[in-house]
Amino acid sequence: MTTPENSDQPADQRVTRPEPARTAPLRKGATGAPAQPPHDAATHAHGDGHPAGVRDPDVLKVNEAVASTVRSAYDVLSETVAQGRKAAEQFRVGAYNVRDVPEDVRHMAGNLLGLARQLSSATFDICEALLRQTDGAMTPPPPGTTHVPPFQPPKAESTAPKAAPAAAPAPANEIELTMRIEGHDSALAHSHTLARPATPTAAHQFACDGLTLRGGTAPAITGVAFDPHHSGQGLVVTITVPPGRPAGVYVGAVYCATQPLPLGQLVIELT
Repeated sequence: MTTPENSDQPADQRVTRPEPARTAPLRKGATGAPAQPPHDAATHAHGDGHPAGVRDPDVLKVNEAVASTVRSAYDVLSETVAQGRKAAEQFRVGAYNVRDVPEDVRHMAGNLLGLARQLSSATFDICEALLRQTDGAMTPPPPGTTHVPPFQPPKAESTAPKAAPAAAPAPANEIELTMRIEGHDSALAHSHTLARPATPTAAHQFACDGLTLRGGTAPAITGVAFDPHHSGQGLVVTITVPPGRPAGVYVGAVYCATQPLPLGQLVIELT
């Protein structure tokens, strides 16, 4: 803008710019709506520094403990950095003495211990507040809210006949016998095992001199044969009863060719 040629006019007759109507920027939108208040004004509605929507004392206590701990951490960090810079400056100009190291270390350690103590206190405050807040959550549910399945009906026992239990195997020091009585329809066998010989013995090496009638004078039954069982375990003893033998109990000792002592007895009963 150029100045008028007649600059020698009196001051009261010169053209001057009017004073501005405002000194602050206009914070209105394009439509002329009033500007929104700052976020801090809506958040901190109280003068105590806490948010306006917070009323729980436990939440306030936790917030205060966390804020205090953060402030202490910043203070300790700032003081430690400042002390380090001061020591570095003194060391650079040659004014730092080695005798000052223990005192500086002791001072820094004290600050760190104080911060740790405050952190522990804040941790306990937070845990206490959480325990108080979980009182309602740890109460038992009201009656009727837990579903319990009904009892299952008892299972009916099967009416099918049970199988007879299998005979227990003979001990290792005994030989299992399978008795076959021929020539008599109503004979019973009462012998089931023999003692096992001390040395291996073949089936044809077993023998019985005869089964005699206990308490009688009838001739002995000498038709006794020993054969290996088809399963490979035990012996099959076949006793042939001659016709006309009286009823009673017949007993005979069993021997083998590998030892002199008898291995047991064969006992049958004719009825």
